[in-house]
Amino acid sequence: MGKPRDTLVSIHEEARRERLLDMEGRVRRYRTACFGILALALVMTGGRSLGYWWIAFLAAGLAGFAVADRFMRKSLRPALWIAGAWAALPALIAASALATGGATSPVLVWFALPAATLGFRFEPRGIVAGTTYVVAMFLLAAVVPDPQAAWEQRDLLIAIAALIVSTVILSGALVESDRAHRRRSTLDPLTGLFNRNALEQRLSELNGQPCDPGDGLSHAFLLCDLDHFKRVNDEHGHAAGDAVLQDVAYTMRATLRAGDSIYRVGGEEILVMLPGADHEDALEIAERLRVAVRERRPVGVAVSLSIGAAVAEPGTVDCDDMLARADAALYAAKAAGRDLVYLDDFEPELAVL
Repeated sequence: MGKPRDTLVSIHEEARRERLLDMEGRVRRYRTACFGILALALVMTGGRSLGYWWIAFLAAGLAGFAVADRFMRKSLRPALWIAGAWAALPALIAASALATGGATSPVLVWFALPAATLGFRFEPRGIVAGTTYVVAMFLLAAVVPDPQAAWEQRDLLIAIAALIVSTVILSGALVESDRAHRRRSTLDPLTGLFNRNALEQRLSELNGQPCDPGDGLSHAFLLCDLDHFKRVNDEHGHAAGDAVLQDVAYTMRATLRAGDSIYRVGGEEILVMLPGADHEDALEIAERLRVAVRERRPVGVAVSLSIGAAVAEPGTVDCDDMLARADAALYAAKAAGRDLVYLDDFEPELAVL
């Protein structure tokens, strides 16, 4: 058997994984330096009076990141290792604060450290959950042990809490700026279609958006694949194969509606996004694309297109689910003989064209 075909879902996940690993690699040496500076500051400002309980907690935090760094690159889910090491840090800071004075501990300002790294590690939902977790650990360390002492220190504690939340917001803005610069190149040079960078950006924007077909808020994905494209390259040469891809891209763009977007996601695989499209719209547009490509005969070569379609469920858009369903429908169209349109999760008599 040959190597299994990469699905669009796996490509999407791999892009996330690569970005996460890249950011972790960039921050590693700076993280160590920050830990060292904070430890030195505590020694200089209150080491003898505070005791040295915090050293054990600091060492445990560094050890947790070291373990995560070692295993995350070999893991298929590096985010779990990173999230585990990150989640341990606020807990260790809370323990350090409890051991060094609770509401009066200078260690409380350390909670800004995990807050500063939320933006580049996690997606928006993770940032919200992480912020809630950091604030909860802060309150656990500063308020729960001695509410009276916390009340007496309320001005300071409010200022620290504001610092934590503001740090999350500002670091998130900086990360978004960095991501925007990374996405500047958004066009595939061969076909002129949007590329994976543009797709990642669009998926991020679309995910979680409201979906209500009754109000015209619906979305559909068409995952398209040229049938037997390897045979085109083998029989006619790669130059002809490139010309076929260029012609097919032109034909598909000319067939789509204004406002539809089209992305080359790998080799001969193309994703079309149809805003406002319901099941009937998705089938009708997919069939138009299939017929247009088949009748075009780009550069005199007979080619056909298999298409898997998926429509967002009512509620909110789940891009990963839509990609998985479109990929499954495309696989079914291929297995059924190619040059077909399959619509996932719809009435059987309308699922195939």
